[in-house]
Amino acid sequence: MKNELLNQYKILVNFLGKTLGPSFEIVLHEIKGEEIKMIAIANGEISNRTLEDSISSETLNILKNKSYHNEEGMVNHTVLLKNGKKVRSSSMFIKENQKIIGMLCINFDDSKFHEINCQILRIIHPDMFVKNYLSDVSYNVLLDENKNQNDEENSSDNIETLMEKIFYEVNLKFNYPLERLTKKERETIVEALYEKGLFNLKDAINFVAKKLFCSPTTIYRYVGKIEKK
Repeated sequence: MKNELLNQYKILVNFLGKTLGPSFEIVLHEIKGEEIKMIAIANGEISNRTLEDSISSETLNILKNKSYHNEEGMVNHTVLLKNGKKVRSSSMFIKENQKIIGMLCINFDDSKFHEINCQILRIIHPDMFVKNYLSDVSYNVLLDENKNQNDEENSSDNIETLMEKIFYEVNLKFNYPLERLTKKERETIVEALYEKGLFNLKDAINFVAKKLFCSPTTIYRYVGKIEKK
């Protein structure tokens, strides 16, 4: 016999899935004694699960610890999914006559927002500024992203972002007026960029030429002089 209360929650699962959007996975579990099964799921592509899949170990642990006896739910705890994703999970215990009959779980996949945040930090802040003025959490997030940067640099967008970051740091150090640089100032900037390895990146010559308001030939000439030293 189907539980009418859980049937109403099934409607809620679909509603929340559409309302919150694709970054939120909504899962409804039915609990009958020792038997636990998923009876509704929205945006299951986050965990790559369907109703035929087994219950997560996280759900089993919550029920095993019997947290539901004294709590209405659990919010904002980090869960590692089987597919390797980390999500922020919240679970509400559904009770009938003081007996648990189900769980409504919402898993928030914030990986896309995390990536966007770190890209913005790389572009607008030099590392020392981030370290000194942003929270330790933000800085550590940035460091974690930088550790994985070698794997990401195959994409043109990531290369462009890295070049912007390096150029920003060098420009901040010298603070020269880029629109009216002297020959000496331009050579100084190019040498600093060379030392940071910027010219090992694809299309760096053209990138620097645009930044310094000169021709690619001029940058080639400066780099050639540096390499002969």
